[in-house]
Amino acid sequence: MRGYDWARAIEDAKNDPAIKNVAVIGAGNGIAAAEVMRKAGKNVTLIDGGKKPLEKYLNDTYTDVFNKVLIENGVNLAMNTKVEGFAGDDKVETIKTNNGDIPTDLVIEAIGVTPNTDWLGGTIDLYDNGYIKTDEYFRTSFPNIFAIGDAVFPYSIPANRRVPIPSAIAVRHEAQYVVGHLFEINPSRPFGGIVGAQVLEAFGIHAVTTGLNLKNAERIGVDVAEVTYHGRLRPAYIPEEDNPEVYISLVYNKDSHQVLGGSTLSEYDITGQANVLSLAIREKLTLEDLAEADFFFSPSFDRQWNLINMVAQEALGYDEIV
Repeated sequence: MRGYDWARAIEDAKNDPAIKNVAVIGAGNGIAAAEVMRKAGKNVTLIDGGKKPLEKYLNDTYTDVFNKVLIENGVNLAMNTKVEGFAGDDKVETIKTNNGDIPTDLVIEAIGVTPNTDWLGGTIDLYDNGYIKTDEYFRTSFPNIFAIGDAVFPYSIPANRRVPIPSAIAVRHEAQYVVGHLFEINPSRPFGGIVGAQVLEAFGIHAVTTGLNLKNAERIGVDVAEVTYHGRLRPAYIPEEDNPEVYISLVYNKDSHQVLGGSTLSEYDITGQANVLSLAIREKLTLEDLAEADFFFSPSFDRQWNLINMVAQEALGYDEIV
């Protein structure tokens, strides 16, 4: 799943009646491929070494929702499964795993990215894992050569360090910065950093995660807590058929209450709330800031307290106002 040509090949396979069984390796962004192939009438198996789909991206509450939705829509989940090889005559027919063989006519690999930088070895300085070494201005070990994109470590605002953020959103910001400072002998400012937001969706469920999640915050040694608010979008007196079920979460520093991450999930489009969380993370706002933030109210759109108010207030132990 890399670039237009691969997307075209996958589209052709989707429309090929000879391809009946599809295996998708990687239950992160691979859920999108699983959804497309399942809607095309294929028998789809989603394979991952984790316990549940999307567990590297989302908390247990959210992954439970996606796990249920994928099963309900006919996706076969092969979790806790390690791929050991492939077999077939002239084409793949079987995936060999630690849990047995899986028949397949097509394999789609969506298991992350590694830097394609071997060709730079011995010229530009690289890290041991192949990423390109840059300074805070994206200058490589050759000051007149800049590097941006999936093979560099941009500065992460919530992590307060440089980390891999492989995404089109990140490189857009990196490119804008480099163009703005390319001809300065001494750049006027370093790159301001990325929050890092991503949308994950399947079969009508939309989730957005931004900043740090609990797992990667703990991995880099930040002492954080997470809170999830689960309720309805609108006031309790609005009938449930017009009052979508929603989830919103915050990840925050236990000591300072600074908001470092957040996520939303619903069948209804509340993705705009995640953009507010991204801005809050960028501006280093706290739970107290979000608990008291002033948002508009109309029962056609929202509750008396916005969802962002509600999840911050829950983290601070406020009594819920219905």
